[in-house]
Amino acid sequence: MAKFEEVFEDTLGLFQKHIDESSIPKFLKIKILSNNNLKKDFGVVSKSQDIVKYMTDYDIIIQVNEPIFDQLENTQKEYIVSDILAQIVYDMDKDKVSIVKPDVNTFSGVLRKYGIDTYLSIKESISVLLEQKQIEEDAVR
Repeated sequence: MAKFEEVFEDTLGLFQKHIDESSIPKFLKIKILSNNNLKKDFGVVSKSQDIVKYMTDYDIIIQVNEPIFDQLENTQKEYIVSDILAQIVYDMDKDKVSIVKPDVNTFSGVLRKYGIDTYLSIKESISVLLEQKQIEEDAVR
């Protein structure tokens, strides 16, 4: 069972600094919690269920393994906070918040071998080729 605790002031301050500098709307209420049982992820981001939103007024819940987080270097902490907050997307037209999956999905060994630039270049090439194919198919119709 997860063990939730309030995060330390310095952790909360770091998250708040990044939230303030982000495009996340100020009216979204975000709760940062420590969950010492997190094993793999940098952190877990979830939208509050309706009942939790009703009871707490929080829109988003972020969980971090703070004992592990605390042992990281400052630049590593900054990276993790940025990575976690990047998952929060607010659509102003629909007045809806959503949690998105990361857009980089590959194996660390392959990434180590070829590098991030190669990966990003391939992703861009595939996007362009798929877009061109769609344009050609639309022209035939």
